[in-house]
Parts: sequence; C-alpha cells; structure tokens
Amino acid sequence: MRVFTVALFSGLVVLAAGYGGGAPEGACGDMVPQHHTPPQTSESPYTISVNKNSVRPKEKVYVTLSSKQGDTFKGFFIQARVGDTAVGKFDAAAGVKLVNCGNGVASAATHENSKEKTKVTVAWEAPPELSETVIFTVTTAKDGGTFWVAQKAAPLRVQVSVGCTKNSGLTF
Repeated sequence: MRVFTVALFSGLVVLAAGYGGGAPEGACGDMVPQHHTPPQTSESPYTISVNKNSVRPKEKVYVTLSSKQGDTFKGFFIQARVGDTAVGKFDAAAGVKLVNCGNGVASAATHENSKEKTKVTVAWEAPPELSETVIFTVTTAKDGGTFWVAQKAAPLRVQVSVGCTKNSGLTF
C-alpha cells in the first residue's frame, strides 16, 4: 500500500508541475499545452514581433515575444510555419530549449524553465531554397492554467532573390 501511495503522489506532482522545462515534441502540431485546462479565448496580453518583413534563405531574423503591459509569462512555444509545417531552425540561447518538430531539427523554441519573464528574443534562420511566406506562431503561458494558443505574428516573406529591373536606378 505504501508503494502505491508514493507512486500515486509522484504522478500527481508531475501532473501538477506541467511542462516547466518547456513544451514537448507532442505539442508541435496543435501547439496546445497539456495543462488540463482550456486555452484563453480573450485577446492575448503578449505581442510577437519580427525585426524584418523579408529575408533570403539562410538569413536570420530576431523574433521577440513580449508583454503588452508588464504582464509576466512562464512558458512559450514558438514555431515559424508554412501552413501547418514548422520550417527553419532556431538558435540556442540562454533560457531557451530547442524542439524538433516534424522532420525539422531545432524547428521550434520553448522555455527552459518556468521563471517569470516579460520578454524573450530568439534568432531564427530561414531554410535554404525556401521561397514562401512564413508565419511565426506562438503559444504563451502566463501560468499553468492561463495560456493563449497559436498567436500569429505579421507575415515574413522568404525569397530566394530580390529582383530589380534594368532601369530601376539601383546600382550594386
């Protein structure tokens, strides 16, 4: 009986703790954390921004998740998506854990711990040969029971080359 009680208590502690060490690969598809509560339907108090609106393949952009009014958050999960597919790769950074979604390596970034944050910036590299519009999609958790799923940033255009006409007046 004692072993059963210890095992049951241990299981409840893990369930209550959630994913303080970041989102698991199982969250890649729908980006819903398994916190056993429904997501918020109100407007998110967090913003996601990208420092450029277009890049070339293998070029990096910086993606920032921040609070609109000083609200903190404990968790996040960021992907760059073409449709429902995570693309590109994120760079390792302090406080950030990388996740392999689908066939991608480091194709998502999540929190490494559940310390309160007001801002996180991650670097993302566009894949070689991609010529698509990419949407950064983020799930943000204020705490274990309060979270917003799949918030979208403004589109980022990844283009193989930037064309210009012969008489455009541009010189290189």
